Amino acid sequence: MELVTLLLWILPTVLTIALIWALRDALTRFSEAIVRLEERTSGDDGGKAQTDLEGLRLQACERFTLMLERISVPNLLLRIPPDPATAPREYTAELLLSIRQEVEYNITQQIYVSDSLWSIITQSRDNISLLIARAAEGAETSSQIANRLRTMSSRQPEDPVALAQGAIRREASSVLTG
Repeated sequence: MELVTLLLWILPTVLTIALIWALRDALTRFSEAIVRLEERTSGDDGGKAQTDLEGLRLQACERFTLMLERISVPNLLLRIPPDPATAPREYTAELLLSIRQEVEYNITQQIYVSDSLWSIITQSRDNISLLIARAAEGAETSSQIANRLRTMSSRQPEDPVALAQGAIRREASSVLTG
């Protein structure tokens, strides 16, 4: 009986010591990570954090440029050509869904660009979506939508994608020179 009582006292103590020993390495790594994070945020890294931020901002500009190319009317129609078997409403929905997916895929990049640039990009997206909706009004086939869309796009006084890409180039230039 005394042996059982002794084991009941010793076993929790041994388990506690083993758990502390096992967690010691994890806590040490966690503490070191906190110190590195504090050094990065305090600027003691010799400008590396600033360089990283500039790289992220440039990468965001690159991704937005690619996104705008993918949602431009000519490229959108190349990727999603009209199918005679597809109803006009379905084709319109496919085009708008493609735009939405492109924007959603790149949405997190907005934190690396200025609010004014993000506003220009979203306005470009909205202009293209509106153009698709207008082209679809009263259309009887998906080919008719595509043809109207090409015509309407070519007649626009200012290409929304080109305007947004110009704004992206200006922002990228300010990152590089700033």
